[in-house]
Amino acid sequence: MRQFNFAILIPFLLVLAVIGYLLPWVITPAQSLSMGADDLAEWTSLHPVVRQTLPFLWTTLALRAPLAILGILLGAYISSTLYHKLLGLLIILIMAIALLPPLEFFTVYRGDPNYQQQFFLALSTLLIGLLITLWRNKSLHRLLTVLLSLTGCLSAAIGLYQGYMLMQGFNLPTSVGYGGLLTIISLGVAILLYITKQSSQTTLFVAEIHANRAV
Repeated sequence: MRQFNFAILIPFLLVLAVIGYLLPWVITPAQSLSMGADDLAEWTSLHPVVRQTLPFLWTTLALRAPLAILGILLGAYISSTLYHKLLGLLIILIMAIALLPPLEFFTVYRGDPNYQQQFFLALSTLLIGLLITLWRNKSLHRLLTVLLSLTGCLSAAIGLYQGYMLMQGFNLPTSVGYGGLLTIISLGVAILLYITKQSSQTTLFVAEIHANRAV
């Protein structure tokens, strides 16, 4: 009986993580304060505590980074597994564009630190996405995907926790939204599958070497 390849679940987990990113991360009785990750990131960028904490706007970055990483991972998976490099690059490009700041950044507010963070995050997404998609070293490619998944998971967890704590400062009944949990859990499981996939490929490679030596 053929063993089920759990690695094929990776793209579904990444899509689930993106869906989770769009769903509420914190929920309060006030509808206007129940926010997804992107809205929560924008809200934290205006919070005095976040603006006075070092690293600067760290909570905001922790909330924005998972979306950038998910775009890179999806593009890399499509490029390496489905062999559709153009489609993978297109996904990365769309994600980079989605992360760009408003047009005002390019005309008036170039010195705004919040907009600067969005711009450099979008630029980093594009550059890292191009590197991981076009790089031909498979070992480095696998290592980068694991590191990016781990970074995205930790970033989402830190951003969710800090955003939740800041929201509680308003003395409103606040609960963790299912969107944040879905993103963190999906990325966490994806990490395990990436590692399992890499271990399986290493084992097969070693087995082939021993077989060739035996011949």
